[in-house]
Amino acid sequence: MKRVILVIVILLFTLSAIFLVLGILKKIQNQEQIAERLSRLPSFSFVTLADKPFNSSEIKRGPLLLVRFHPECEHCRYEISEILKSNIPLSGTSIILVSSAPPDSIRKFLTCFDYSGYTNVIPLMDPSYRFGDIFGSDIVPSNYIYDKDLELVKVLHGEVKTETILKYLREIE
Repeated sequence: MKRVILVIVILLFTLSAIFLVLGILKKIQNQEQIAERLSRLPSFSFVTLADKPFNSSEIKRGPLLLVRFHPECEHCRYEISEILKSNIPLSGTSIILVSSAPPDSIRKFLTCFDYSGYTNVIPLMDPSYRFGDIFGSDIVPSNYIYDKDLELVKVLHGEVKTETILKYLREIE
């Protein structure tokens, strides 16, 4: 009887280990696919605040700073405020701000910032919640920095100081 129990325990342990290893391998494979997809600006379609479609194909050249944010996120408020106060909007870098929040919430959030004079700052909505599927993360804030040829330079998750973003944008120049 002890032998049967021992065999069952060993079998359960082995199966658990196999499932664990397979899960880890699947996660690694998924991360590699995301990294490959992000290596160049991935294809996406979001919506402008004027409710018009905006496709990634409209972006012909970089540098590009793509920021995932949420209006209720204090870290996002601070980071976007600092980005717009810096010389990033004046440097020729396109800044795309993407949120899955309702349009009124995004508009209210953006009224805190005077970005109207910058044609290169484009706020977008993600009403179908596709950002995470496309970019592999729903962390807010998240920053994706692309060079002049729209090749990925750096992904930064969480609140980041503007100096860090500027550092990577300067490397592109």
